[in-house]
Amino acid sequence: MRRSLQLKLFAVAAFAVVAALVAAWLFTRQAARIEFRRYEVTESTAHIEGLAELLAARLASDEGLAHLNATLAELRRSDARELVLIGPDGAVLGASAPELANGRATLGPGAQLTFERQVKRGGLTAHTRELIVGGPRASVKRADGISIGTLIALPPPEAEPVGRPPAFGAAFDRRVLLAAVVSGLVALALAWALSRRILEPVGALTDAARRLGRGDLSQRVTVRSRDEIGELSQAFNAMADSLARQEALRRTLVTDVAHELRTPLTNLRGQIEAVEDGLVAPSADTLRSLGEDVRLLARLVDDLQTLSVAQDGGLVLERAPIAVRELVSAAIDGVQATAAEHRLVLRAHVPELPPVSADPVRIGQVLRNLLMNAITHTPEGGTIEVSARASGATVEIAVTDSGSGIPAEHLAHVFERFYRADPSRTRATGGAGLGLAIVKSLVEAHGGVVRVESAPGAGATFRFTLPRAM
Repeated sequence: MRRSLQLKLFAVAAFAVVAALVAAWLFTRQAARIEFRRYEVTESTAHIEGLAELLAARLASDEGLAHLNATLAELRRSDARELVLIGPDGAVLGASAPELANGRATLGPGAQLTFERQVKRGGLTAHTRELIVGGPRASVKRADGISIGTLIALPPPEAEPVGRPPAFGAAFDRRVLLAAVVSGLVALALAWALSRRILEPVGALTDAARRLGRGDLSQRVTVRSRDEIGELSQAFNAMADSLARQEALRRTLVTDVAHELRTPLTNLRGQIEAVEDGLVAPSADTLRSLGEDVRLLARLVDDLQTLSVAQDGGLVLERAPIAVRELVSAAIDGVQATAAEHRLVLRAHVPELPPVSADPVRIGQVLRNLLMNAITHTPEGGTIEVSARASGATVEIAVTDSGSGIPAEHLAHVFERFYRADPSRTRATGGAGLGLAIVKSLVEAHGGVVRVESAPGAGATFRFTLPRAM
């Protein structure tokens, strides 16, 4: 899988490199030819204009005109092209080669020129007619500005293009192609190396994920960058941490449930055996003790069932508009006796607020769980306060205690099942670890959110929101 992905990345890079090099080669080749032709034209024009000035100086005397052909033949030695001086009527006034002297030129539109001449081939004389486009030419004028004619440079018949070695184009193409091949090989080597480097973290993630799937939850990967691969590595590590934490909770689930069940079951078995053996009379006190243990077991089972149904989304809510003050008063009345036993003061500061849309039974359970949690973690003489306020389209209810607070490392986990900041399993300090998990599930089932704020030694505040009744 990893090798296949690396080959795919390399293939994409190779295609891009080859396409870019081919495009660059074609563009460079065409641009070089265009620029060279422009250079040729410029140089040829400047050269023929210089020859025209020399010819005009030679023709300043009558003797110069008489030796026109010889003069053109002499000037031709500095150029690889034949020189022809054409009069205004198209007749050839002079030429650097004898076979061109009897030629005739016809000037066409633009830079076109049709030249007719006699050519000897295999001992025979033939007439040729050729069209020359854009050939270098210059006007030859006397000192008084009157034009004598037009000097034109003609390539010899069947000759190689003038001004450029025959192999220039091929040599240039070979050099550009060689540079493209070398550049392509270097780019492909870098692409292969970079693809391997990019995929190294992916390979490490794959190996770690496989070992994680086999049950090794200690697997983590090193985050080496801040790009998408780095974010993926961080997400993997966070997932592994969550799995490890959930696995730890799962492993302790049986132990926790067994511990919560052991005490009431042991009491039930011991008292029932004592009654069966006649050691204890089946009195009202005995039955009351047995009933308390049964109720404790039933409450634990009910809590587990409520949590399971709420987290699975199957909880049925009987919503109704209800006053917040009524919800808070009912919850405080339900735990007032327990708070008095612990010598705690319960206070409520709930002003007149809009009614909320809630299931009074479930939200009453939320408030009771929060209050019992506060009672458990608040020392004697402390206070517990319930407050509420409107917040936009919601109403926020807060339960604040004056207890010892929750350490920062536990704040993110207090709403997890069977999680207790106190590692001991005493019901006085830890409970079953289900109350806050039920609070979170029930509040979210109502469309609200719950959060906790705490600082060590400064108590804790649990806040949750409920939607206002429409």
